[in-house]
Amino acid sequence: MKKITTLTEGMELIHNGNLLYTVTEELSNNFKEGDKLIFIPNSNEPIHIPKFATDLVAKEIELAKKGFYELASATDEQINTFFDEFSTNLANDTIWKKIQTINQTDIKIAQEKKKSTTRLEANNTCRNNMIEGLQQFKNQPIKRVSNIEKISHKTWSVELLKNPLGIVGFVFEGRPNVIADATGVLKSGNTVVFRVGQDALQTAKAIMELALYPALDQAKLSRNCIRLLDHPARATAWALFANKTLNLAVARGSGHATRTLGNIAYQHGIQASLHGTGGAWMITSKSTDPNRLQDAIIGSLDRKVCNTLNTICILKSHQEPLLAATFHALEEAGKKLNESYKVHIESNSLKYIPEDKLKLKINVTRATGTEQENQFESIDITKSGTEWEWEKTPEITLIVVESIDEAIKLYNTYSPQFVASLITHNETELTYFFNHINAPFVGNGMTRWVDGQYALLAPELGLSNWENGRLLARSAILSGDSIYTTRLKMIQKESKLKR
Repeated sequence: MKKITTLTEGMELIHNGNLLYTVTEELSNNFKEGDKLIFIPNSNEPIHIPKFATDLVAKEIELAKKGFYELASATDEQINTFFDEFSTNLANDTIWKKIQTINQTDIKIAQEKKKSTTRLEANNTCRNNMIEGLQQFKNQPIKRVSNIEKISHKTWSVELLKNPLGIVGFVFEGRPNVIADATGVLKSGNTVVFRVGQDALQTAKAIMELALYPALDQAKLSRNCIRLLDHPARATAWALFANKTLNLAVARGSGHATRTLGNIAYQHGIQASLHGTGGAWMITSKSTDPNRLQDAIIGSLDRKVCNTLNTICILKSHQEPLLAATFHALEEAGKKLNESYKVHIESNSLKYIPEDKLKLKINVTRATGTEQENQFESIDITKSGTEWEWEKTPEITLIVVESIDEAIKLYNTYSPQFVASLITHNETELTYFFNHINAPFVGNGMTRWVDGQYALLAPELGLSNWENGRLLARSAILSGDSIYTTRLKMIQKESKLKR
């Protein structure tokens, strides 16, 4: 089998069955022997993975594989001691101040690059959430091996046993707390290799060196159990999800980057848990109480994360009181953040907005600085699922609909199939909504409840939407105890057993 070791400008490569890609001058200059090219569906641009990224990932996965077998010999007490010591280290003010000092440097560099820093800050809330999550991990029952079922025959039996899956690969955005989340795989006997965005890499390394690795040492667990890809290049994430030794690939993020990672994993036969696009939808009905709607909106816009309210569907027959409640809630949500608010109005819904509102200009806080923009802007219905990645100024899409059925159809067509909320007390209405909406998370109030630690009292390793279809045999909250395989063990009593 011949391998391509060089590329020349103008060379044509076949991909995705019957498509041709023409090599550019830039790619031909950058491609070296040992590098790899990967094509993903719906893209004519190859993903270029340099040899150094493949080698780095292979090295770290080999260490994690070694750690996986080392972990099999560890006691439950050792694993619980790790979570206890890790949380104790984070609670140590001296250690935390050192982490914060490095984190401030990460934030400053990101700001200089005009990047968002809302999720990057290692503040006290982040610290407390990490500590709380680690303690929850500690208090969870350890389920490395557990009996699911036993089938007994006359002279032999078969047991179905839950067992650790193996090596889990994580690609995280810049939030510091995800490092603590990733350690949850140890509870079920798995090991982890993770990569964080370059904006948070130094913070991640500080947490590892100052709090996490000392905790592993104190618990007498191998440092091979938790590995960090210590390189800022995005190609390390691609190489991680292309390594077939990986047993599960988890991507926490949104949009194109997550879809790319998922496609790479699928091509290499690796199971994936993908977040994809975020943004929650809120839908109203004839039974919607305007005051309840107002409270739900305010409770869903306290900050921008994946489960933040993104799109509101207002019922046409009740649009006057419901729109009034919506705008009052948006104003209150903005005030709580010392900001205004921004609305993208679906083009056919513009007629329900007073003319004077459509002319308003406001200051909007962006990652690049403060920008003066129209407070209300028209948007095409096909863009109604666009996730607004706002910094401090709450930002939503608003659509006036004829019925719940129209809202459900819009959600199922244009949303990322993530969070859906119908503001109602009517159980029959909510049941109908649940049965027809294609969402893994459905409620009748605020949308911010979608979080493993908040909803299930169990730290989450990742959330999934249904952009890539429904998930087999598990919820869209990936937790430490849900990462397992099922093995079968046969016990033969009679030596002369034959088929």
